[in-house]
Amino acid sequence: MLWQEWQDYADDESNWIGCNEKGLLKAEYVRDYILRLWFEEELDVTIYELDFYPLFVAENPGGVFEVLKNQDRFRLVDGDYSLVWLNPETGAYDETAIDIAPECIRFFCERYGKVLHKKNAPQVLPIS
Repeated sequence: MLWQEWQDYADDESNWIGCNEKGLLKAEYVRDYILRLWFEEELDVTIYELDFYPLFVAENPGGVFEVLKNQDRFRLVDGDYSLVWLNPETGAYDETAIDIAPECIRFFCERYGKVLHKKNAPQVLPIS
C-alpha cells in the first residue's frame, strides 16, 4: 500500500509542476531500519528520521529491495543526492547498487517520518 501511494503520487504530473528537489545531503544509519536523512533547502536543511521497516520488510516489495531486508546490507547506506546502497563488495555504483530518488524519499519522510529539524524553524536557545 505504501509503495502504491507513492506510485499514485508520482504518476500525477501536477505534483511536479514547479518542483525543484535539491536532493539528499546525507543519510545516516540510526538503528534497526531507521535512517536519519538530511535534505538540502534554501540556506538550511530539513532533517527526518524514517523507519524503512514498513517499506522494505512489512510491505515486502521484493525485487531490488529484497536484499535490504538484511540489516547488514541496509546499514551500508549513503546519501548523495539520492539514497544509495553501493555494491557491498566493491563499494562501487554498479548494477548491484540500489538507489531511490530524493523525491520518493522526501515523500515518505513527509508522510511517515519524524521531523528532527525543519527548514526555517525558529531556533530555541537554552536559557543560561
